[in-house]
Amino acid sequence: MLALDELVSAEAGRATARLTLTDRMLFVRDGRLDTVITLEYMAQTVAACLGLEALAEGGTVRVGMVVACRTMTIHRPELAVGEVLHCEVERVRGTPDVSLFTGLTRDESGAVVAEVSLTLVHGEAPPA
Repeated sequence: MLALDELVSAEAGRATARLTLTDRMLFVRDGRLDTVITLEYMAQTVAACLGLEALAEGGTVRVGMVVACRTMTIHRPELAVGEVLHCEVERVRGTPDVSLFTGLTRDESGAVVAEVSLTLVHGEAPPA
C-alpha cells in the first residue's frame, strides 16, 4: 500500500510527506478515515526518509518494520475524504539495525491531528 502522494522535503534523519485522502484509499469508509490510520502514513514517511538516506550513502533500500508504537496521541477521531495531510518525521536516535522516530500529522490548516513515537527494525536489503 502506497498512500503518500509526494515527499515534500527530506534531509538526514527527517522528512515531510503529503497526501490527499480519497474514497479509493484503503480504510476509508463512507467518506471518513479513523485518525489511527495516520500511523501508517507516518511509517511510510519514515521509510521514504530511510530509503533516501541509504541511496545517498551508496547503499540500497532495506526492508523495515514498525515493531513498537510507544505512544500515539490522536487529536481528532476521524478525517474526511478531500483533506490534505502533511506527515513529518524525525529520528530521535538509531543504529544500523534499530531506529526511534517521532512523527506528527497535520491537516491543511497546520493543526496537529496525530502524534506518534515509533520503533523500527531494519532488515537486510531485499534480493535483486
